[in-house]
Parts: sequence; C-alpha cells; structure tokens
Amino acid sequence: MKVFKYITLLGFSSLLLVACGESSDVTVESISSNSATAEEVSSVAESSEKTSAPGKRSNPVSIGESATWDVLYSDADYNPLEGTVTTTISNIVRGEEAINQLMKANEFNEAAPEGYEWVIFNMSLVLEEGSEDDPFNTSTILITPISSDGSEVSQSTYATFEDGTAFGWKDLYKGGNDSGKVGLIIPEGDETLIEVSDMNTSVFYNLK
Repeated sequence: MKVFKYITLLGFSSLLLVACGESSDVTVESISSNSATAEEVSSVAESSEKTSAPGKRSNPVSIGESATWDVLYSDADYNPLEGTVTTTISNIVRGEEAINQLMKANEFNEAAPEGYEWVIFNMSLVLEEGSEDDPFNTSTILITPISSDGSEVSQSTYATFEDGTAFGWKDLYKGGNDSGKVGLIIPEGDETLIEVSDMNTSVFYNLK
C-alpha cells in the first residue's frame, strides 16, 4: 500500500487532515471466507484492475465483503500517524421497515420526503494497524449516499438511534472496532451507492 503526506490545518480547535497525494489502494475480501490463497487474491485483484479498481464507483464493494485501505491521522501534537482500516456494511433495511425501526428508536424521527425513503445499515470499522497510544477517531470517516445519476443525496433530516447504537465519534487504538447503525435518506427505489471516505480514499458500497 502507498504512503501519503497530509497537511494539517487548525480551525475552531479542530484538526483537519488533507491528503497531498493519490488515494490508497483498496483491498476487498469476502467476510464469510478469508481463507483464499495469495495466488487467488492476486488473481482477483488483476481481474478487477482490467475493469476498475475495487471499491470504485464503477466497481463497488458488495454486501458480504469488507474493504481495507490506508489512512493517516495525528497525535495530540499534530504529528501524522499511519494506520489501516477495514470497513463493512451489513443488515440493510429500507423503506417502510426502516422508518418503522426509526420511529421505534425515537418518536421524533421524521418520515422521508416524498419520493425518498430511509435506508438503515450497520457500519463496522476496525483499526487494523495504528498507534497503541494515540487514538483514531471515527468521526473522520464520512458516509455519503450517491444516487444512480451520480449526485450526492442531500440529507434534509438525520436519523436518531437508541443511545450507544449509532456508528461514529469513537476513539480507536490498534485493533479497536466501532460498530453501529447509520440511517440515510435516499431516492425511493434507486440503486444508490454508499461512499465511505476518510477525505483521501473513497470506497463505494452496494446496498444489495
């Protein structure tokens, strides 16, 4: 995998990491079976490169697969730290079932606007490689729906889940895991993709 440089910017007491190079290579594996040989993995990678790289919008990750890529974050003194994350999406529900779950979780959740529907899924992120002493925070991971026409789907309202069950805003050290629910509004019946990004590398997921 490649190593990337970042520029650190301070604003409103927060740190923003901006990539200065190409995005990281993405490795995609089946969740149900991780016993493939190196030759099999290499063969799959070569086949994917003939079309487009794994995780690209034209070659999204399927449900039941995980994606692994390099990230860079910082310690308390804003020194860059290298890490590797693996993300998965699972347990997808949408439409009436999704809004029913949201209303059960919090009565103040709102119905999707006309022509749109809610989708709920579980998001998991493992910090495979990283610091033992300085945390990677999952708030740096952006989760964005991209409709089949290539447009980002604006969110007019946001899902609220039971305390402790939502994904994000968790500190992770090497080996740590953040797993929780994500709720997004997408066009009704559309083959929307989910873009998972660390502001440098973007990985696209199918919702089926």
